[in-house]
Amino acid sequence: MAGRKKKPKELAVAEMDMTPMIDVTFLLLIFFLCLDFKTLESKLSANLPKDVGVNTTDAVPMEKLDIRIERVKWGQEVPDPSGAHRHILVGHRVKWYVGPQPFRDKQSFYRLLEKEAKIVQYNEKTHQKEPKPITIKTGAGVTYGDVTWVIDMAKYAGFETITFGGGGGARKQGKK
Repeated sequence: MAGRKKKPKELAVAEMDMTPMIDVTFLLLIFFLCLDFKTLESKLSANLPKDVGVNTTDAVPMEKLDIRIERVKWGQEVPDPSGAHRHILVGHRVKWYVGPQPFRDKQSFYRLLEKEAKIVQYNEKTHQKEPKPITIKTGAGVTYGDVTWVIDMAKYAGFETITFGGGGGARKQGKK
């Protein structure tokens, strides 16, 4: 008996059954999809601080300049001659509105920007006189190039604060 070798026992391979884990995941998913958070939120009591804000003084209204860009003509998409995987718009035209006043040529639009940039107002936050802020709003079919041109012209004219308003949506595919 002393000379006998024992055979090594084979180890059983441990397998995990993932079915219960998947069942729980789907149940949680269905639970959160069906849950109405507004109802749940109203049932939970919370002692939240009252919203008084950081500054208790009234906000001073500031005059701003609204610029709207609208597409007049989409133009024709031509492959870029540099070989890049992009297109150039030939004949693409836009119209700019400063308030209700429309502009079709770049020179008169830029002249008005220069004139408006000279009108300064007192900024309560910085305690300095600054040009009024600009808000740029775009219509459907306006390209990034159209918007960046307006930003560049506003900066050259002397404007410092430029914000963006809601756009008019995207251009529908196939519609020019």
